[in-house]
Amino acid sequence: MKTVFYSLLIAAGFITQISIYSFVIGTGNSSINFNDFQNKKILLVNIATGSPRANQLGELQQLKQQYGDSLVIVVFPSNSFGNESRSNAEIKEFCQLQYGVSYLLAAKGAVTGSYMQPVYQWLTHESQNGIQNSEIKGDFQKYLIDRNGQLLAIFAGSVSPLDPQIVSAITGSSN
Repeated sequence: MKTVFYSLLIAAGFITQISIYSFVIGTGNSSINFNDFQNKKILLVNIATGSPRANQLGELQQLKQQYGDSLVIVVFPSNSFGNESRSNAEIKEFCQLQYGVSYLLAAKGAVTGSYMQPVYQWLTHESQNGIQNSEIKGDFQKYLIDRNGQLLAIFAGSVSPLDPQIVSAITGSSN
């Protein structure tokens, strides 16, 4: 409800830049409160189980195991690129059975277009994140948020979660 309120205020032009920590997102049966992630790095990834890049779900799990509580991974299932036909329950089951995932799984929603989830509005609009504009170009695009809640890096969907660029950004001590 809080993110809907912020979205309305932003759309009406009453506020611009907001904190990543103000978001609470649904998971289908509960919620994820980003305020709980202060002082941790956060990796946000739009996923699709029917994508040719679905093997990255397992690589994300490896990152989760490697960095434990110092890195929060939140994945956002989306059919924005036509590769996610499953329901929330089917996506969760697929991720758990195929890849043993223990990272956070948001409810399925749009990451592009007029129905874009508020978190993705924040990620893609400099007026909201205070850093830069970006465009979601495909499944498995990755956004890394630093320990202070600032957008730190953006990685294309083709970049493996285990790529040295991502690992270096995660382990960097300056933020």
